[in-house]
Amino acid sequence: MESVRGINTFIRVVQTGNLSRAARELEITPQAASLHIKQVEEWVGVRLLNRSTRRVSLTEEGSSFYRTCVDALEAIDSEIERMRDASSEVSGTVKVAAPVGMAARFIAPALGSFLEKFPRLSIDLIAQNRIPNVVAEGIDVGILPHPLPDTRLIARRVVTSPFVLCASPAYLQRHGRPASIDDLKRHRRIDLRSWVTNAIRPWRLRFGNEILVSEGQPALVTNDGDSLIEAMLCGVGIGLLTLYRVMPYLRSGRLETVMDGQVEGELSYSIYMQQRQLVPRKIRATADFLYDVLSQHPDLQQR
Repeated sequence: MESVRGINTFIRVVQTGNLSRAARELEITPQAASLHIKQVEEWVGVRLLNRSTRRVSLTEEGSSFYRTCVDALEAIDSEIERMRDASSEVSGTVKVAAPVGMAARFIAPALGSFLEKFPRLSIDLIAQNRIPNVVAEGIDVGILPHPLPDTRLIARRVVTSPFVLCASPAYLQRHGRPASIDDLKRHRRIDLRSWVTNAIRPWRLRFGNEILVSEGQPALVTNDGDSLIEAMLCGVGIGLLTLYRVMPYLRSGRLETVMDGQVEGELSYSIYMQQRQLVPRKIRATADFLYDVLSQHPDLQQR
């Protein structure tokens, strides 16, 4: 037990970079923390930390020992989680992160039946149009555009939706229906700024074997797809979005597509999780639920 306590103190000192701060987090005195480190160093027979008045840093041996300790404790935690998982039903809280539009339209409406199936499960749904720091924010399962920015995540591509150009019937009646790149230049343009790259999404169109980029001065630029849709519905101009975002408005006739069959490009989404030796049942069940919801929704199957 003394060695385990000393290793825990050693890990916290390394992670905080400060012996006093680590002692406060462990609710022990700095003197006790210093004694724990000394006992571990005597136990392994080498110096693990370089100490100064303000900070501590790892020696070469200390760096290797730190990685071994962290891996060992993670293995222990995984085994405990596995044993608890095997002996209990799906329960606890799962933190799910998803883009705002996807969370509101697809995930939240489907949660009722999922939570009825697992009554001891709780979902913490984080709707956000940004790339989260998955580890720091404790995200268990998430949805992001493909490819994911962090290759250390486990990912499963779930859906791909093509881009379409749309406008309201009233706008097209007033300004006409574009049939070429030159026609598009004469129309009011609504551009979407990607929340992933912060770049304005280009309009790429195919004419025969040639792909051209439609350029022009936008009447409106927004980084929010819902705002773009509202602007199109109110006749502001023509906008580019993924098909799944506008399917309800196409069905109702409130929006119409233009340049059909010529708009190039698509956007894919993946379900991701942190890499783990063993995935807890609650996380695995939630990831499977998200995959089923997105892969089976008719609006996400349209091509």
